Amino acid sequence: MQSPARALAAPRSARTPWTTWLFRTAVAVLLAAVVVGVLVELSAKRRALRTLPAEQRAAVLARTLEELRETCGPGAPDVLRDHCRELASFAAQFDDCRGECEALVRGHLTSSPTR
Repeated sequence: MQSPARALAAPRSARTPWTTWLFRTAVAVLLAAVVVGVLVELSAKRRALRTLPAEQRAAVLARTLEELRETCGPGAPDVLRDHCRELASFAAQFDDCRGECEALVRGHLTSSPTR
């Protein structure tokens, strides 16, 4: 007969070691698939930007940086924060984004304290 303490200490879960391993493996595979999907998507965007003619690519980057400077500069309303991050993320996809562009983009993509 089981002791009363042992009878009260029922297992937390009815999972066996096999189902626990299977669950953890499935979660790991799912997370890996999500990461791979995100990387493929980012790579596809970069490739698509590279296929644009150089003149058009430069014009799109220039307009994006101009909007970042004008709309997202110091004192920009908090309501624009997500829009500014999207612009910065888009600009970062360009291979031509170096120097001043990188600094501008980095300023919008790094997290800033909320208080």
